[in-house]
Amino acid sequence: MVTPGDLPPLDDPHDTTRQPESARQAHLIDELRQELEDTNRGLIALHTELENARLAEARLAAIVASSDDAMLSLDPDLRVETWNPGARRLFGHTEEDIAGQPVGTLTPHAARAAFDRAVEQIRSGGRADSHQCRWRRADGTEVDVAVTVSARRDADGALDGYCATARDITHQLAAQAELAAARADREVMAERDRIARDLHDMVIQRVFGAGLALQSTAARIGGPDADRLHTVIDELDATIRELRTTIFDLHQPAQKAASLRAQVLDEASAAQDRLGFAPAVEFEGPVDAALPDATAAHLLAVLRESLSNTARHAHASSVTVFVRAGGDLLLEVTDDGRGIDPAVTRSSGLTNLRRRAEKLGGTFTVSRPPAGGTRLHWRIPLTAIDPPPAT
Repeated sequence: MVTPGDLPPLDDPHDTTRQPESARQAHLIDELRQELEDTNRGLIALHTELENARLAEARLAAIVASSDDAMLSLDPDLRVETWNPGARRLFGHTEEDIAGQPVGTLTPHAARAAFDRAVEQIRSGGRADSHQCRWRRADGTEVDVAVTVSARRDADGALDGYCATARDITHQLAAQAELAAARADREVMAERDRIARDLHDMVIQRVFGAGLALQSTAARIGGPDADRLHTVIDELDATIRELRTTIFDLHQPAQKAASLRAQVLDEASAAQDRLGFAPAVEFEGPVDAALPDATAAHLLAVLRESLSNTARHAHASSVTVFVRAGGDLLLEVTDDGRGIDPAVTRSSGLTNLRRRAEKLGGTFTVSRPPAGGTRLHWRIPLTAIDPPPAT
């Protein structure tokens, strides 16, 4: 019987001690070749990774360089380190000029507080929201910007500076202002339409009804009393015409104010139908340049009321409007009519003219020129503090 111990030993192919010298060298070469191939594959992978990182860094640098936004990096002491071309275009500083300068060079006092709050939020481990403010350009002017501040950290995650982006929002704010103005205009037009409806549906109808009642009364009583009633009826008819003109104006879109000369001439032209002739208009001094808009609105209201009173009471054949601007503002409305009635001088219309003048620190008088007729004399100092516009 043959036992395992009687069998000859088998050769182990991995046992180099029993292989010839040439076989051992060949095996060693194979192992070295394998190690070299593994190393080569690792180097290729590392090169690929580095190349991808380089390309990513180049793409990021291209984005920063081509961005229209101002991008800058700051050291922990908030001094400028880097400055992209967008920042140069927006603020006017070259990178050489701004490098090492404190960020306060760019932030006026009103903007610095918001920037400091953003930095403190980042130092506390939080995140800073974007905020809007005005930053200073190299020429001293200021520009509206939206500023975002973020942390800059080293390889260990420690805070080693800050990054800031400033975007020019001038056009954005202008568009927002135009939109807000359009909304306000729409609301004003809606309110004007409501007022126009109320005037037409309520006020005019009541005045018209009162006129009909007076006509009926005048037809029954006759005599001088009837003549006086007819005079009142004529006044009511004129009031209705003015209300309808006002309603038409309320339905028109608000226009930018023309020059004061043009507006005075428009008021004179509008009074032509009521007067039966065109008033003469004269100017003296820098009328357009001298008056704030609110003061001009008062003057136009006084002129409108004066011409209306002349049309109702004066029975004039000519009217002269004179506007002079110098150390003070003077408006005179002179007619050749029958003169002022003492009862009319106490009317609410003339009282309003006097109150407007007194409110502006001026005076209002009614006199009779030597040649007859009536002269309304409304004067205010141009140095007076201007109140809100008249309605």
